[in-house]
Amino acid sequence: MRTAQLALVVLPSLVVSILAGRATQDDGPPTSGVATLYAQDDLYSSFDFRSGGPGGRLQDGEVRLESAQILFDVLAEGQLSYGFADDERVEIVDLGDVTVPPEARTRDRAIEFPISLVHTLALRDEGFAYVRPGGDLDPYSPADVIRGAMPRAGLRHIEPRLGHVYLLRIRTDKSSAEEHFKFQVIGLIPGHSVTLRWGRVPRC
Repeated sequence: MRTAQLALVVLPSLVVSILAGRATQDDGPPTSGVATLYAQDDLYSSFDFRSGGPGGRLQDGEVRLESAQILFDVLAEGQLSYGFADDERVEIVDLGDVTVPPEARTRDRAIEFPISLVHTLALRDEGFAYVRPGGDLDPYSPADVIRGAMPRAGLRHIEPRLGHVYLLRIRTDKSSAEEHFKFQVIGLIPGHSVTLRWGRVPRC
């Protein structure tokens, strides 16, 4: 298990409230949640990070995956598949099992425990960062590997590992706009299902 390295950078209270966030945007799709992908289900084996729901949809007697970014245990046994859409490029990076240690305080009245990096990982102009105990924003350079060159086209696969945090980058061929999402594998039953805690990476 790796522990995120800490460097003292003060986080304005406004940014703290943004990162704490809400589960949904006003009158829009959810921006975070927990989702389970089922290997044996035609629709729920895939996931659409934009809508927060299954990526597969039934149309004209077949399952269409234009809205999906990942697919579990269908194109490769036990793997998350991505990059299968013709007009969209997807990149995924495995950051590992990364937790942020608690900061013990004498005034604390309840037990503190490490939390996953997935909860507060965010993106600034200068790179990725996370909120550590006390509300300070620290850089997290291992995540910056996903930035830079445009994701390459083509089908690829990655193994879901329990506890690991992943970064996902999406770019459509019709636009230069990019989206970033994060997820952690919180449940895994080989050949059956994978459960993800997911969220849109906020900008700060």
